[in-house]
Amino acid sequence: MCKNVRVHLEIVRLADSQIPAAAATLAHAFHDDPLMVYTIPDPDDRTRLLPDVYSRMIRFGVLTGEVYVTAGAVEGVALWLPPNVKWTRENIEASGMHETPNIIGNDAYQRYREVVSREWQARERDMTDPCWYLFLLGVEPSRQRQGLGGALMRPILERADTDQIACYLETENERNVAFYRRHGFEVIVNGEEAGTSGVRFWTFRRMPKL
Repeated sequence: MCKNVRVHLEIVRLADSQIPAAAATLAHAFHDDPLMVYTIPDPDDRTRLLPDVYSRMIRFGVLTGEVYVTAGAVEGVALWLPPNVKWTRENIEASGMHETPNIIGNDAYQRYREVVSREWQARERDMTDPCWYLFLLGVEPSRQRQGLGGALMRPILERADTDQIACYLETENERNVAFYRRHGFEVIVNGEEAGTSGVRFWTFRRMPKL
């Protein structure tokens, strides 16, 4: 008989050698995400291009923030940027993120920016105080709904409570709304459409626990 067993999930800081595996995990997790579908409409192109895109985002996280993964096989990734993160040209170039337009094509990059720029505007408007920013959270599709997402967020959520600092994130996927609410986030922007893209987005804030 099959029994439900609560498995302990060990979460560790990403090692540089794990960047390719972490990028592959994020590519799988976001393959059908509305923003990625709008950015790169062809599914085969997404399969081919997204690992390269996410590897650069992860490197930026390693340079400027903190990246957490599941111990052993990389089945989930959380990339956090700290309060007052430095989006400098040096950090962007060192991570390789400046090469994204060349990787996915300028038209795709402009579609991506169309949505992300609206999210940036919302963040600057609604989060004037320093906060931890959850830049990316992704779990292998076969391992979703098993507690990995919450475990991956826990190290920074606990630190934010200790330091009394808020946390912030965005999602373009409505099915994530209930998940983030369960982990103490409140919706700030509720399904706002990003320009003419048809992509909706939600923004969330989590105030520290006393």
